[in-house]
Amino acid sequence: MSRRTLVWLGVTVALAALIALGWYFIAVGLDRADKLASVLGAFVGLVGLGLAVFGVVSARPEDAEPGPESGGVHNEISGTVHGNAVQARDIEGGITFDAPKPYRPQEMD
Repeated sequence: MSRRTLVWLGVTVALAALIALGWYFIAVGLDRADKLASVLGAFVGLVGLGLAVFGVVSARPEDAEPGPESGGVHNEISGTVHGNAVQARDIEGGITFDAPKPYRPQEMD
Protein backbone atom coordinates (compact mmCIF):
# COMPACT_ATOMS: atom_id res chain seq x y z
CA MET A 1 0.00 0.00 0.00
CA SER A 2 1.17 3.50 -0.70
CA ARG A 3 1.74 5.99 2.07
CA ARG A 4 -1.19 8.11 0.90
CA THR A 5 -3.54 5.11 1.07
CA LEU A 6 -2.38 4.30 4.60
CA VAL A 7 -2.93 7.90 5.71
CA TRP A 8 -6.46 7.97 4.30
CA LEU A 9 -7.19 4.58 5.86
CA GLY A 10 -5.99 5.86 9.24
CA VAL A 11 -8.08 9.02 8.98
CA THR A 12 -11.15 6.99 8.04
CA VAL A 13 -10.70 4.57 10.94
CA ALA A 14 -10.14 7.45 13.38
CA LEU A 15 -13.29 9.26 12.22
CA ALA A 16 -15.32 6.06 12.41
CA ALA A 17 -14.04 5.44 15.95
CA LEU A 18 -14.92 9.00 17.00
CA ILE A 19 -18.43 8.71 15.61
CA ALA A 20 -18.96 5.29 17.22
CA LEU A 21 -17.66 6.47 20.60
CA GLY A 22 -19.80 9.61 20.43
CA TRP A 23 -22.90 7.55 19.68
CA TYR A 24 -22.05 5.06 22.44
CA PHE A 25 -21.43 7.77 25.01
CA ILE A 26 -24.76 9.41 24.23
CA ALA A 27 -26.54 6.03 24.45
CA VAL A 28 -25.13 4.99 27.85
CA GLY A 29 -25.32 8.38 29.56
CA LEU A 30 -22.74 10.86 30.72
CA ASP A 31 -21.82 9.14 34.01
CA ARG A 32 -20.93 5.77 32.44
CA ALA A 33 -19.39 7.53 29.46
CA ASP A 34 -17.12 9.54 31.77
CA LYS A 35 -15.93 6.41 33.56
CA LEU A 36 -15.34 4.55 30.31
CA ALA A 37 -13.52 7.53 28.80
CA SER A 38 -11.17 7.61 31.79
CA VAL A 39 -10.29 3.94 31.38
CA LEU A 40 -9.89 4.25 27.60
CA GLY A 41 -7.73 7.35 28.04
CA ALA A 42 -5.44 5.48 30.42
CA PHE A 43 -4.99 2.62 27.95
CA VAL A 44 -4.41 4.98 25.03
CA GLY A 45 -1.80 6.83 27.10
CA LEU A 46 0.00 3.59 27.95
CA VAL A 47 -0.05 2.45 24.32
CA GLY A 48 1.31 5.84 23.27
CA LEU A 49 4.08 5.62 25.84
CA GLY A 50 4.99 2.14 24.63
CA LEU A 51 5.09 3.31 21.00
CA ALA A 52 7.26 6.29 21.96
CA VAL A 53 9.75 4.03 23.76
CA PHE A 54 9.75 1.66 20.78
CA GLY A 55 10.42 4.57 18.41
CA VAL A 56 13.34 5.84 20.48
CA VAL A 57 14.87 2.38 20.81
CA SER A 58 14.47 1.50 17.13
CA ALA A 59 15.87 4.87 15.99
CA ARG A 60 19.14 4.44 17.90
CA PRO A 61 22.08 3.75 15.63
CA GLU A 62 23.51 0.29 16.00
CA ASP A 63 27.06 -0.18 17.20
CA ALA A 64 28.62 -0.30 13.78
CA GLU A 65 32.22 0.22 12.87
CA PRO A 66 32.92 3.78 11.84
CA GLY A 67 33.00 4.30 8.10
CA PRO A 68 35.67 6.12 6.21
CA GLU A 69 36.11 9.72 7.20
CA SER A 70 34.91 12.23 4.70
CA GLY A 71 37.90 13.41 2.76
CA GLY A 72 38.19 15.67 -0.20
CA VAL A 73 35.34 16.87 -2.29
CA HIS A 74 34.83 15.81 -5.88
CA ASN A 75 32.82 18.32 -7.88
CA GLU A 76 31.96 17.79 -11.50
CA ILE A 77 30.12 19.95 -14.00
CA SER A 78 28.88 18.34 -17.17
CA GLY A 79 27.18 19.85 -20.16
CA THR A 80 27.59 23.35 -21.47
CA VAL A 81 28.05 26.20 -19.02
CA HIS A 82 27.42 29.73 -20.24
CA GLY A 83 28.82 32.01 -17.59
CA ASN A 84 30.40 31.57 -14.21
CA ALA A 85 30.22 28.44 -12.10
CA VAL A 86 31.43 27.90 -8.54
CA GLN A 87 31.64 24.60 -6.75
CA ALA A 88 33.11 24.68 -3.28
CA ARG A 89 32.90 23.05 0.09
CA ASP A 90 33.75 25.86 2.49
CA ILE A 91 33.76 29.47 1.36
CA GLU A 92 34.99 32.31 3.51
CA GLY A 93 34.49 35.86 2.34
CA GLY A 94 32.69 36.99 -0.77
CA ILE A 95 32.86 35.74 -4.33
CA THR A 96 32.93 38.26 -7.15
CA PHE A 97 32.91 37.82 -10.91
CA ASP A 98 33.58 40.13 -13.76
CA ALA A 99 30.66 41.12 -15.93
CA PRO A 100 29.57 38.13 -18.02
CA LYS A 101 30.78 38.04 -21.58
CA PRO A 102 28.17 37.50 -24.27
CA TYR A 103 27.90 33.94 -25.49
CA ARG A 104 29.29 33.31 -28.94
CA PRO A 105 29.08 29.80 -30.32
CA GLN A 106 32.43 28.46 -31.46
CA GLU A 107 32.87 28.16 -35.18
CA MET A 108 33.42 24.65 -36.48
CA ASP A 109 36.42 24.15 -38.79
